Amino acid sequence: MTTTDSPIRLGAADIHALALQAQQDNHLLQQLFATTLSGQGREARYAAWTLTHLPPAANPAIAAHRDPLVMLALTTPDTSLLRLTLNLLARLTWQTDNIRTDLLDFCLAAIPNPRQPYGVRALCIKLAWQQCRHYPELAAELRQTLLLLDPADLKPGLKHTWAQTLRLIPTP
Repeated sequence: MTTTDSPIRLGAADIHALALQAQQDNHLLQQLFATTLSGQGREARYAAWTLTHLPPAANPAIAAHRDPLVMLALTTPDTSLLRLTLNLLARLTWQTDNIRTDLLDFCLAAIPNPRQPYGVRALCIKLAWQQCRHYPELAAELRQTLLLLDPADLKPGLKHTWAQTLRLIPTP
């Protein structure tokens, strides 16, 4: 993926084809990660979009880039790239040895923030739960954060994630 004088436009079929090709071409896969992590405009978004179309068998490759992806999510001003990056991170398994408190704090702040897009807020709920589930006191904090939201004000996708996560959190 290189910059040219004319803007690159990719559609869903192009993204699916790139993802299929990246499954068999490790060099292309690494290029997609490098382009995503550059955070540079449309190319970064296209690369991240392609990575979200990889099959679950590619999750170890995504996990190998966990920390740079977290840093990208915490620093990008691009909401589309943020959503795509959070989508990649939500695919991963979060154990006690790889919990990122900076990401957890980001998610807990984004969940009730009405200025964040609904997709970002829903992904933050998922990521927060994946990290909080190991610790009852953090799960209780997530529960309190979720209870701050009025379900009547939530769009259907966010409301579903909100309700599903509340069901998973043990009540005191």
